[in-house]
Amino acid sequence: MVGKDVGPAMPVFEARPEEKSMDIRTESRNVTMAPQWQEEIEARLQDLQDGHNDILHARMILERNRHHNKGPKIAMARRWCNVRGGTFTASKTEETFEEAIRSTFNAMEEELRTFREKRKQRARVESARRKPSRRVRFD
Repeated sequence: MVGKDVGPAMPVFEARPEEKSMDIRTESRNVTMAPQWQEEIEARLQDLQDGHNDILHARMILERNRHHNKGPKIAMARRWCNVRGGTFTASKTEETFEEAIRSTFNAMEEELRTFREKRKQRARVESARRKPSRRVRFD
């Protein structure tokens, strides 16, 4: 094919987007989900994801406990988070849903921070092991 531009010989692949969107699911039981709770959950999840892009799936369940022996702490928030390399859960029961959401996120933030530090440390150890050793020649 002389004179025709046939394009590159190798197939061209599009670059993956730098930031993947995580799958976020929220659910409420025995209570209607307020819009400000939904906004706070999504904003806090984005803050957890910021700079790491390792959260694949996150799920939050808000549940009102109607048991009469529970006392003033009737708002329960449960959170699951699937990250590359692990799954984390946090569950907190508080007097209000705002407090339950915040305390659940604080607990999850601590779990993810320690997991990421351990993963980083493990990567450093693995890279140190892979360094080629200096060979001494005996002639």
